[in-house]
Amino acid sequence: GCEAACRGFQSYFSNLGLPVKIEVIDVAKDKSILPDIRRQIISDNPDLVLTWGTSVSVGIIGKKSEFGDKSALGDIPAVFMIVADPVGSNIVESYEKSGRLTVTGVRNRVPEKVQLNLMFEYYHPKKLGVLYDPNELNSKLNTEKLETLSAEMNFELLVHEYKADSDGFVDENQIPTAIKSIKDLGATAIYVGSSSYNLVHQKLFVDSASELGLPVFSAYGKMVQEAGAVMAVATRYFNVGKLAAAQAAEILFKNGEPSQMPIKSLDRFTLFVNMGTAKKIGLYPPLSILKVAEIVK
Repeated sequence: GCEAACRGFQSYFSNLGLPVKIEVIDVAKDKSILPDIRRQIISDNPDLVLTWGTSVSVGIIGKKSEFGDKSALGDIPAVFMIVADPVGSNIVESYEKSGRLTVTGVRNRVPEKVQLNLMFEYYHPKKLGVLYDPNELNSKLNTEKLETLSAEMNFELLVHEYKADSDGFVDENQIPTAIKSIKDLGATAIYVGSSSYNLVHQKLFVDSASELGLPVFSAYGKMVQEAGAVMAVATRYFNVGKLAAAQAAEILFKNGEPSQMPIKSLDRFTLFVNMGTAKKIGLYPPLSILKVAEIVK
Protein backbone atom coordinates (compact mmCIF):
# COMPACT_ATOMS: atom_id res chain seq x y z
CA GLY A 1 0.00 0.00 0.00
CA CYS A 2 0.98 3.66 0.16
CA GLU A 3 3.23 4.03 3.22
CA ALA A 4 5.64 6.81 4.24
CA ALA A 5 7.94 6.66 1.20
CA CYS A 6 4.95 6.60 -1.14
CA ARG A 7 3.44 9.61 0.66
CA GLY A 8 6.78 11.43 0.41
CA PHE A 9 6.85 10.73 -3.32
CA GLN A 10 3.33 12.10 -3.78
CA SER A 11 3.97 15.16 -1.60
CA TYR A 12 6.90 16.27 -3.76
CA PHE A 13 4.67 16.72 -6.80
CA SER A 14 1.70 18.20 -4.92
CA ASN A 15 3.89 20.73 -3.06
CA LEU A 16 5.39 21.92 -6.34
CA GLY A 17 2.04 21.88 -8.14
CA LEU A 18 3.35 19.53 -10.83
CA PRO A 19 0.60 17.92 -12.93
CA VAL A 20 0.92 14.18 -12.34
CA LYS A 21 -1.60 11.39 -11.85
CA ILE A 22 -0.31 8.63 -9.57
CA GLU A 23 -1.87 5.18 -9.50
CA VAL A 24 -0.80 2.94 -6.61
CA ILE A 25 -0.65 -0.82 -7.25
CA ASP A 26 -0.52 -2.86 -4.03
CA VAL A 27 1.47 -6.08 -4.48
CA ALA A 28 0.33 -7.09 -0.96
CA LYS A 29 3.57 -9.03 -0.35
CA ASP A 30 2.64 -11.56 -3.03
CA LYS A 31 5.57 -11.88 -5.44
CA SER A 32 3.68 -14.41 -7.56
CA ILE A 33 1.53 -11.62 -9.03
CA LEU A 34 4.48 -9.51 -10.21
CA PRO A 35 4.58 -10.97 -13.75
CA ASP A 36 0.89 -10.12 -14.22
CA ILE A 37 1.44 -6.62 -12.87
CA ARG A 38 4.39 -6.15 -15.21
CA ARG A 39 2.29 -7.20 -18.23
CA GLN A 40 -0.49 -4.81 -17.17
CA ILE A 41 1.98 -1.92 -16.82
CA ILE A 42 3.36 -2.57 -20.30
CA SER A 43 -0.20 -2.63 -21.67
CA ASP A 44 -1.14 0.63 -19.90
CA ASN A 45 2.13 2.29 -21.02
CA PRO A 46 2.46 4.97 -18.29
CA ASP A 47 5.01 7.78 -18.53
CA LEU A 48 7.01 6.38 -15.60
CA VAL A 49 6.95 3.53 -13.08
CA LEU A 50 8.08 3.78 -9.46
CA THR A 51 8.97 0.53 -7.68
CA TRP A 52 9.21 0.01 -3.91
CA GLY A 53 11.63 -2.52 -2.41
CA THR A 54 14.16 -4.97 -3.80
CA SER A 55 11.80 -7.87 -4.56
CA VAL A 56 9.29 -5.68 -6.39
CA SER A 57 12.01 -3.78 -8.25
CA VAL A 58 13.65 -7.00 -9.46
CA GLY A 59 10.24 -8.47 -10.34
CA ILE A 60 9.08 -5.44 -12.32
CA ILE A 61 12.30 -4.01 -13.81
CA GLY A 62 14.28 -7.25 -14.02
CA LYS A 63 17.95 -7.83 -13.30
CA LYS A 64 20.75 -6.34 -15.36
CA SER A 65 22.14 -9.83 -15.94
CA GLU A 66 18.85 -10.74 -17.66
CA PHE A 67 18.16 -7.60 -19.69
CA GLY A 68 21.55 -5.92 -20.09
CA ASP A 69 21.19 -2.17 -20.62
CA LYS A 70 17.43 -2.56 -21.18
CA SER A 71 14.52 -3.22 -18.82
CA ALA A 72 11.71 -5.76 -18.49
CA LEU A 73 9.36 -2.78 -19.02
CA GLY A 74 10.73 -2.00 -22.46
CA ASP A 75 10.88 1.74 -23.12
CA ILE A 76 8.97 2.78 -19.98
CA PRO A 77 11.26 4.72 -17.59
CA ALA A 78 11.52 3.25 -14.08
CA VAL A 79 12.69 4.70 -10.76
CA PHE A 80 13.24 2.36 -7.80
CA MET A 81 13.31 3.25 -4.09
CA ILE A 82 13.67 1.48 -0.71
CA VAL A 83 16.37 -0.73 -2.21
CA ALA A 84 19.27 -1.08 0.19
CA ASP A 85 21.82 -2.56 -2.22
CA PRO A 86 20.81 -2.04 -5.87
CA VAL A 87 24.29 -3.04 -7.10
CA GLY A 88 24.39 -6.27 -5.09
CA SER A 89 20.81 -6.97 -6.15
CA ASN A 90 21.91 -6.70 -9.80
CA ILE A 91 19.42 -3.93 -10.56
CA VAL A 92 22.12 -1.45 -11.59
CA GLU A 93 25.75 -1.44 -12.62
CA SER A 94 27.08 1.12 -10.12
CA TYR A 95 26.04 4.04 -7.95
CA GLU A 96 27.51 6.48 -10.47
CA LYS A 97 25.14 5.28 -13.24
CA SER A 98 22.68 2.45 -13.67
CA GLY A 99 24.13 1.03 -16.90
CA ARG A 100 20.52 0.65 -18.10
CA LEU A 101 18.87 3.01 -20.56
CA THR A 102 15.55 3.55 -18.76
CA VAL A 103 16.38 2.80 -15.10
CA THR A 104 17.52 4.91 -12.16
CA GLY A 105 16.60 5.19 -8.50
CA VAL A 106 17.60 5.88 -4.93
CA ARG A 107 19.07 3.72 -2.16
CA ASN A 108 17.94 4.12 1.41
CA ARG A 109 20.21 2.09 3.66
CA VAL A 110 22.79 3.75 5.93
CA PRO A 111 26.02 1.80 5.21
CA GLU A 112 26.45 -1.23 7.50
CA LYS A 113 29.81 -0.06 8.82
CA VAL A 114 28.34 3.29 9.86
CA GLN A 115 25.48 1.51 11.63
CA LEU A 116 27.77 -0.88 13.45
CA ASN A 117 30.20 1.87 14.50
CA LEU A 118 27.34 3.74 16.16
CA MET A 119 25.88 0.58 17.65
CA PHE A 120 29.27 -0.39 19.12
CA GLU A 121 29.65 3.08 20.57
CA TYR A 122 26.50 2.23 22.53
CA TYR A 123 27.24 -1.45 23.17
CA HIS A 124 29.82 -3.79 21.63
CA PRO A 125 28.75 -7.44 21.85
CA LYS A 126 31.29 -10.17 21.25
CA LYS A 127 28.55 -12.26 19.64
CA LEU A 128 25.87 -10.58 17.54
CA GLY A 129 22.76 -12.40 16.32
CA VAL A 130 21.04 -11.95 12.94
CA LEU A 131 17.82 -13.66 11.82
CA TYR A 132 16.40 -13.44 8.30
CA ASP A 133 13.87 -14.76 5.79
CA PRO A 134 15.61 -16.71 2.97
CA ASN A 135 13.08 -15.29 0.48
CA GLU A 136 14.50 -11.77 0.90
CA LEU A 137 17.52 -11.04 -1.28
CA ASN A 138 18.37 -7.86 0.63
CA SER A 139 18.57 -9.82 3.88
CA LYS A 140 21.02 -12.28 2.37
CA LEU A 141 23.19 -9.49 0.99
CA ASN A 142 23.09 -7.63 4.29
CA THR A 143 24.13 -10.75 6.21
CA GLU A 144 27.03 -11.35 3.82
CA LYS A 145 28.27 -7.80 4.44
CA LEU A 146 28.05 -8.29 8.19
CA GLU A 147 30.05 -11.51 7.91
CA THR A 148 32.72 -9.61 5.96
CA LEU A 149 32.83 -6.89 8.65
CA SER A 150 32.88 -9.25 11.63
CA ALA A 151 36.64 -9.92 11.66
CA GLU A 152 37.51 -6.28 10.97
CA MET A 153 35.22 -4.99 13.73
CA ASN A 154 35.93 -7.70 16.28
CA PHE A 155 32.66 -9.57 16.73
CA GLU A 156 31.29 -13.00 15.93
CA LEU A 157 28.15 -13.12 13.79
CA LEU A 158 25.58 -15.77 14.70
CA VAL A 159 23.14 -16.31 11.83
CA HIS A 160 19.74 -17.99 11.89
CA GLU A 161 17.79 -18.49 8.66
CA TYR A 162 14.05 -18.97 9.09
CA LYS A 163 12.55 -22.06 7.47
CA ALA A 164 10.12 -21.45 4.60
CA ASP A 165 7.51 -24.00 3.53
CA SER A 166 7.08 -25.26 -0.05
CA ASP A 167 5.15 -22.08 -0.92
CA GLY A 168 7.84 -19.83 0.52
CA PHE A 169 5.75 -18.95 3.59
CA VAL A 170 7.59 -18.35 6.87
CA ASP A 171 5.48 -18.92 9.99
CA GLU A 172 5.95 -16.06 12.46
CA ASN A 173 5.73 -18.56 15.32
CA GLN A 174 9.33 -19.46 14.46
CA ILE A 175 10.52 -16.10 15.76
CA PRO A 176 10.58 -16.76 19.55
CA THR A 177 12.25 -20.15 19.10
CA ALA A 178 14.78 -18.76 16.63
CA ILE A 179 15.73 -15.92 18.96
CA LYS A 180 16.16 -18.37 21.84
CA SER A 181 18.47 -20.51 19.71
CA ILE A 182 20.59 -17.42 18.98
CA LYS A 183 20.64 -16.62 22.70
CA ASP A 184 21.70 -20.19 23.53
CA LEU A 185 24.62 -19.83 21.12
CA GLY A 186 25.88 -16.92 23.20
CA ALA A 187 24.49 -13.83 21.45
CA THR A 188 24.22 -10.80 23.75
CA ALA A 189 22.49 -8.54 21.19
CA ILE A 190 20.49 -8.84 17.97
CA TYR A 191 20.81 -6.70 14.86
CA VAL A 192 18.11 -6.18 12.20
CA GLY A 193 19.81 -4.60 9.22
CA SER A 194 17.60 -5.40 6.26
CA SER A 195 14.55 -7.58 6.82
CA SER A 196 11.03 -6.72 5.75
CA TYR A 197 9.89 -9.93 7.45
CA ASN A 198 11.26 -8.91 10.86
CA LEU A 199 9.87 -5.42 10.37
CA VAL A 200 6.36 -6.74 9.62
CA HIS A 201 6.56 -8.87 12.79
CA GLN A 202 8.50 -6.26 14.76
CA LYS A 203 6.43 -6.41 17.97
CA LEU A 204 6.73 -10.18 18.29
CA PHE A 205 10.41 -9.99 17.35
CA VAL A 206 11.39 -7.32 19.88
CA ASP A 207 9.19 -8.73 22.65
CA SER A 208 10.71 -12.20 22.17
CA ALA A 209 14.23 -10.75 22.38
CA SER A 210 13.41 -8.56 25.39
CA GLU A 211 12.02 -11.51 27.33
CA LEU A 212 15.46 -13.10 27.01
CA GLY A 213 17.30 -9.89 27.89
CA LEU A 214 18.60 -9.33 24.36
CA PRO A 215 18.74 -5.72 23.15
CA VAL A 216 17.65 -5.22 19.52
CA PHE A 217 19.55 -2.76 17.35
CA SER A 218 18.07 -1.94 13.96
CA ALA A 219 18.29 -0.07 10.67
CA TYR A 220 14.57 0.70 10.98
CA GLY A 221 13.42 3.68 13.02
CA LYS A 222 9.96 2.11 13.32
CA MET A 223 11.37 -0.75 15.37
CA VAL A 224 12.49 1.75 18.01
CA GLN A 225 9.46 4.03 17.79
CA GLU A 226 6.75 1.38 17.64
CA ALA A 227 8.15 -1.93 18.91
CA GLY A 228 10.71 -1.02 21.57
CA ALA A 229 14.06 -1.83 19.92
CA VAL A 230 16.79 -0.04 21.82
CA MET A 231 18.47 1.87 18.95
CA ALA A 232 18.25 2.43 15.21
CA VAL A 233 20.34 4.28 12.64
CA ALA A 234 17.92 5.03 9.84
CA THR A 235 16.81 7.26 7.01
CA ARG A 236 13.26 8.58 7.08
CA TYR A 237 11.19 6.82 4.41
CA PHE A 238 9.20 9.99 3.72
CA ASN A 239 12.40 11.76 2.68
CA VAL A 240 13.51 8.75 0.61
CA GLY A 241 10.22 9.07 -1.29
CA LYS A 242 10.83 12.77 -1.93
CA LEU A 243 14.30 12.02 -3.25
CA ALA A 244 12.87 9.39 -5.62
CA ALA A 245 10.29 11.94 -6.77
CA ALA A 246 13.04 14.41 -7.62
CA GLN A 247 14.57 11.73 -9.87
CA ALA A 248 11.18 11.06 -11.46
CA ALA A 249 10.51 14.78 -12.01
CA GLU A 250 13.88 15.13 -13.74
CA ILE A 251 12.77 12.46 -16.21
CA LEU A 252 9.18 13.63 -16.66
CA PHE A 253 9.66 17.38 -16.87
CA LYS A 254 13.30 17.97 -17.87
CA ASN A 255 13.87 15.11 -20.31
CA GLY A 256 16.46 13.60 -18.00
CA GLU A 257 18.06 10.36 -19.17
CA PRO A 258 17.81 7.69 -16.45
CA SER A 259 21.01 5.98 -17.61
CA GLN A 260 22.99 9.16 -16.92
CA MET A 261 21.60 9.78 -13.43
CA PRO A 262 23.55 8.70 -10.33
CA ILE A 263 21.79 6.40 -7.87
CA LYS A 264 21.15 8.96 -5.15
CA SER A 265 21.05 8.52 -1.39
CA LEU A 266 20.20 10.82 1.49
CA ASP A 267 23.23 12.45 3.09
CA ARG A 268 21.60 12.62 6.51
CA PHE A 269 20.24 9.98 8.84
CA THR A 270 18.58 9.85 12.25
CA LEU A 271 19.77 8.05 15.37
CA PHE A 272 16.79 6.80 17.42
CA VAL A 273 17.14 5.62 21.03
CA ASN A 274 14.28 4.16 23.08
CA MET A 275 15.00 5.27 26.65
CA GLY A 276 12.12 3.21 28.03
CA THR A 277 13.74 0.06 26.69
CA ALA A 278 17.21 1.20 27.78
CA LYS A 279 15.96 1.59 31.37
CA LYS A 280 14.06 -1.70 31.25
CA ILE A 281 17.09 -3.74 30.21
CA GLY A 282 19.61 -1.66 32.17
CA LEU A 283 21.65 -0.72 29.11
CA TYR A 284 22.01 3.05 29.14
CA PRO A 285 23.46 4.94 26.15
CA PRO A 286 26.64 6.98 26.57
CA LEU A 287 26.47 10.76 26.49
CA SER A 288 28.02 10.81 22.99
CA ILE A 289 24.95 8.95 21.71
CA LEU A 290 22.42 10.94 23.73
CA LYS A 291 23.77 14.23 22.34
CA VAL A 292 22.76 13.35 18.78
CA ALA A 293 19.88 10.90 19.24
CA GLU A 294 16.16 11.40 18.79
CA ILE A 295 14.83 10.09 22.09
CA VAL A 296 11.79 7.79 22.19
CA LYS A 297 10.16 7.31 25.60
